[in-house]
Amino acid sequence: MLDDYEREALREIQHQLLVEDPDFAKSFGTDAQRLHRAATPDLSRRAYTVMLVFSSAFAVILLLAGSPVLAVLFAALTGWVWYARSHRSAERP
Repeated sequence: MLDDYEREALREIQHQLLVEDPDFAKSFGTDAQRLHRAATPDLSRRAYTVMLVFSSAFAVILLLAGSPVLAVLFAALTGWVWYARSHRSAERP
């Protein structure tokens, strides 16, 4: 993390670059966005499907074993994974 002095110095440098050459400064923002997207972990659709199968199967096993509270928790986990998978696939271009 940057302290206040370093953050202010960085703002001044960014402002100076933006004033002197706006296209050059904008190219840094584009590269940073591209790098940020590449750094995020990307789970494949298969990984989501495997998590769905195992968490729902485990919820059924827990329910049959007589632990309804844990079964509901795993069912909620299954729902969350399903939502994350569907939401992620909707965001893809």
